[in-house]
Amino acid sequence: MSQYLTTEDTDYVPSGLVLTLPLIIRASAIIDGRCRREIGVKSYTERIPLTNQRGHLSYYPVKDITEVKGRAAYGITGDNFFGAPGFVETDQSVLDVDKEIGSLTCGNSQFGAPYAEIEVTYTSGWDPIPDKVKVACGLIIAQLSTNSNTNVKLKKDVDSTIEYFGNNMITPEIADLLSEYQYCSFR
Repeated sequence: MSQYLTTEDTDYVPSGLVLTLPLIIRASAIIDGRCRREIGVKSYTERIPLTNQRGHLSYYPVKDITEVKGRAAYGITGDNFFGAPGFVETDQSVLDVDKEIGSLTCGNSQFGAPYAEIEVTYTSGWDPIPDKVKVACGLIIAQLSTNSNTNVKLKKDVDSTIEYFGNNMITPEIADLLSEYQYCSFR
C-alpha cells in the first residue's frame, strides 16, 4: 500500500486540515489508480519480445536490473538440443538499458544466436517521492476531507434524490501534477 505523505507532512495540505493515515492511504490509492503504477520504488518482472534486438521496459525510471533470462531465436542454446529454445540465465552485460526511459538493446546469446525474448527482473520508481506527487496527494486529501461521500454527484433534499458516481477526484491541476508519472506503454 502506497503512502505518499506522512502525518507530519502538513506543508502539503491546507492549514487547519488534520492528516490521518486513512486519508493518506486513500489519496495515495487514487494517485496509483490515476498513474496506473506505484510511484515509489518497486520490483517488476516482465517478458519482453525483441524486435531487432531492441525492446522497452514498461516502468521507468529503472533503478537496477537484478536478473536477466533470455530465449534465443534459434539454434543450440545449451539448455536443450531438441525443440524450441527455453529461457536460460543470461549475463547482465548482454543488456544495455537506458534507465531514464526504459529502452533496451540486447546482444546475442553465448552461442551467437540473437534473443527472441528476454525476461527482466528490475526495480523502478522514484526515491524520494517527488514534491509534485506530494502536492497532488495533499490536494486530493483536501478534497476528501471536505466531501464526506465522494461517490455522490447530486443530492436533492426535497424529494431525497441522490445520484451516485460523481466526477472523479482528479482535477485538471492534479492531472497536470501527475502527468509525468503515469504509466505509458511503448508496446
